[in-house]
Amino acid sequence: MHHHSFKRLITNTLRYLFLFIIVGLNLLTAQAQEEIDEHKQVEILLEKSKKLAQTALDSSFFYVEKAIHTSKLIGNDTLLAKANIQKSSLHIFKKEFDKSDALLQENLKKELPRHLKGLTLHNLGTIQYYQQDFEKALTLYLQAAKILEQTENNQQLVSTYSNIGAINASLKNYKNAQLYLERALALSDFNEVIKLQILVNLSNIYFSQKLFEKYTSSIFLAEKIALKHDSKNTLSTIYTNLAMYYTDEGSDFDLAATYGKKAIALRKELNTTNTLNITYNNVGHAYLKKKEYHKAISYLDSASIGAQGIVKSYIYNNLKESYVGLADYKTALYYADLKDAIKDSITNEQQKESVAELTEKYESEKKEQRINILDTKNKLQALTIQQQNYLLLGVVIFALLIFVLGYFGFKNYKIQQQLDKVLLQQRLRKTQLNPHFLFNALQSIQNFIHQNDKEKSSAYLTSYSKLIRFVLEKSDEDFSTVEDDATALESYLNLQLLNYDNKFAYTINIHDSVTEDFDMLPTLITQPFVENAILHGLKDSINGHIHVTYFKKNDTLSVTITDNGRGFEIKKEDAKRLHKSMSMEIIQEQLKSLNKTSKNFRGVVAIDSSTKGTQVTLSFTNT
Repeated sequence: MHHHSFKRLITNTLRYLFLFIIVGLNLLTAQAQEEIDEHKQVEILLEKSKKLAQTALDSSFFYVEKAIHTSKLIGNDTLLAKANIQKSSLHIFKKEFDKSDALLQENLKKELPRHLKGLTLHNLGTIQYYQQDFEKALTLYLQAAKILEQTENNQQLVSTYSNIGAINASLKNYKNAQLYLERALALSDFNEVIKLQILVNLSNIYFSQKLFEKYTSSIFLAEKIALKHDSKNTLSTIYTNLAMYYTDEGSDFDLAATYGKKAIALRKELNTTNTLNITYNNVGHAYLKKKEYHKAISYLDSASIGAQGIVKSYIYNNLKESYVGLADYKTALYYADLKDAIKDSITNEQQKESVAELTEKYESEKKEQRINILDTKNKLQALTIQQQNYLLLGVVIFALLIFVLGYFGFKNYKIQQQLDKVLLQQRLRKTQLNPHFLFNALQSIQNFIHQNDKEKSSAYLTSYSKLIRFVLEKSDEDFSTVEDDATALESYLNLQLLNYDNKFAYTINIHDSVTEDFDMLPTLITQPFVENAILHGLKDSINGHIHVTYFKKNDTLSVTITDNGRGFEIKKEDAKRLHKSMSMEIIQEQLKSLNKTSKNFRGVVAIDSSTKGTQVTLSFTNT
């Protein structure tokens, strides 16, 4: 009996144990299934939020908040990162950039899958883009693109490439804009509507670069897709652009008028009357080119209704030309006066704004430079006192220590002190160069405005604004790109041409061996040589010419500055005069300092002069 009871006990125990295992497995399976269901629930909530983002922003926020709450409950960082990205996008729509940035920074603190890190950086770039900080936006978009290129997320990569292209286009870096928009186009087959927008933007970039074969190819493909999807708004833009193209470049005025009329019809249908002025003007301009003056006047009269600013000036100019064609000179003169009045008003406003902005920059920079100069002088004085103290200490140590160790230690100390002093003096001299440019800018603008010379004052403002921007932004940097240096030189030479009444000419060539936006040379190093060529080389010259060439051989970037002036003989007694006139002392110190502080950098200046002219060659090696 005892044996049977013990056997029954074991059998019952095994039965309950087996039942417990089954129940436990069922519980684990149910828990896993619950997590899967919650994962799907978050994805569904995020999808609903995305769909409602354009039409019902409050509802979109409601669903993304639920997604964030559920993600935190199940402790899934990947889902939480997705939800944060979606919510950050909604905050960007509402221009709540601080809230969006906080969510994205939270993402960056975690280890994320590549595609989510790429999306996070993309949204951070978009925040900077909306805040007009294009440099930061571009940096973030490029980082995002580099990460997204390693994933298969072509849809997001298309958006990132497109935004990089848009920023470069707004900065008029058309080559880079073309490069990234073409990359976006190659990946856009998944969505024809997105492809359409890229084609329209890309066609504008081609037009800006006068690449007309590529322009027509891309814009006609865009037209085909827009017709397929009945995208009337985009079609109206395409037809407006084609009307301008066939009037100005294609020289087919019948086609220009046809496309212009199509654009007018679509914009009336869409009730986008705010852009009708430009479209009416395009058609009127086409008929003007065809010498059908009555038709031109009919469309131009419609264009003038409600037109403002520079657009109205264009319309009045076309009306003037049309009435000249009809030999109605009285009416033509009337529209010419209207056009001039608008042009004068616009020019005066632009000049007032530019002078005010320039004056404000000048005063601000002048104050800042005074502070920098005083600070630098104080540092130099402190450095001298410190140097004297160390010298005394060195003498004491020299008496106590072994002669050889004391000597080499003191020598090393002196070299370091001299290097620090050179760097401080270089900074002092740089800050003293800027006020000279700024003062001349204000002086010249004031003279031209007093003379009522509007064209020169406008040209002077344009060129000097570029030069001032370069000086203000780059003077604290040791190096700048060839592209920036050439732009600064072109602006400077344009200003000198105005001052010298075009008594000389210039050319600036950049060889194909040079990568303009990559190859670097010391900042502000070429301008003093060009200045010397104008002031000394071409002095009293009638047909003077300055030729600047950038080229690269192996690892050496060279710049030659050549003039056809009277030249000079390089004698020992003239050396100091030459150095002073060309700011050679500052340049030589700048090169010496860079040779010491910049690893593997080597800069050399060579001057060759004869009665036929002078050539300065600057060579820079950075291996």
